[in-house]
Amino acid sequence: MNLATVDRRKLGLLLDELARGVEDLLLSGLTTASAPTRQALDVAFQEASRMKLLRLGSTLRVASEELGRFTRNDAGFSRKRLCFFLGRAWMLCQGLGKALREDDEGAFDRLMRTPVGEPVEERDVVVLGVAKKVTSAFSAFEFRLRGLSDGARLTWSCVFPVRPGLDVPPDAFLHLPQKQQFQPNLLLEGKVLRFTKLTVTRDEGGAGRIGLGEHSKVTAGEPFADWGRFRQWDVREAIERVRAREATPFDLDVELQEEVVLDAWEVGEPIDRDESQTVYPIRTGGTTFDAVVSKGVEGKALRPALDGLRKQKKRPPLFGLLHYEKCRLLLQPLALFGDGTPQQLMISNEKVDRVALLRAIKF
Repeated sequence: MNLATVDRRKLGLLLDELARGVEDLLLSGLTTASAPTRQALDVAFQEASRMKLLRLGSTLRVASEELGRFTRNDAGFSRKRLCFFLGRAWMLCQGLGKALREDDEGAFDRLMRTPVGEPVEERDVVVLGVAKKVTSAFSAFEFRLRGLSDGARLTWSCVFPVRPGLDVPPDAFLHLPQKQQFQPNLLLEGKVLRFTKLTVTRDEGGAGRIGLGEHSKVTAGEPFADWGRFRQWDVREAIERVRAREATPFDLDVELQEEVVLDAWEVGEPIDRDESQTVYPIRTGGTTFDAVVSKGVEGKALRPALDGLRKQKKRPPLFGLLHYEKCRLLLQPLALFGDGTPQQLMISNEKVDRVALLRAIKF
């Protein structure tokens, strides 16, 4: 999309209306937020998506979802998340509007920033770790992969909506078949995985996100044994990436991430941050990372795993995801590199009754 193909009048009106709507909401306060307010945001989201303003549309969607949690008195409501995405929506409206008025196509394209996936016929990968996010609305899993041919960092994600009143362990959703006729738990077996007819979208750091379509396939091959080749982490390169990073008001704290491997490490005494989170200090080579663990169902597997590792004199190398927040090093422990297949720390080993699962989720 470029300025030559934009219906400037319609777009200008939409951007002005959205900016005023966000300002009115912030000025009047959340106590005045209501179902009509959320409905107005939903209509704006649909119109932005129709006009292919995908970045603005996704921002409005998240803001609308968070506003809905507030109006429902949902315990998962986050003031920080709502303010961030409302602020991002306002800045996008103002920036796109300014670029439109000044005929600045470069600024317009930068603010649109909708990465395009590259079609790939075939890719062989292995899974190093799995991150899990659980809310009242969904359970999401992000698989951290490595390309076998080049060691490229790749991710594939799946999200399962949660029906109100449904009492199903989040990890059980991994046993549900995808449209491509495979179950996500297949990726946990420590085998070589072949993705065919996929798309790969690259981020600024060079990592790729895998997208699957109607004709994509995922198949498992032979068990993988050479896990040691993925146990390296260059701290100096990570420092250079931090120094080269130029943060903008549009950035989330988690957008600058590092996949790390800690060889010699230990776990300190956990500290309760608040009623929903516990922080485990993880120390290595004079550096301390904060491992933030949910006290809810999301941390059900990780909490006892870290408690057990505290008592061990020797621990296997730890694979995790590091990001930087308010001058703190936040680490999400994902897996242990032992003698065989990586041991997933966020995924439960409990057996799943698939028949009962299908019966429970049937609408």
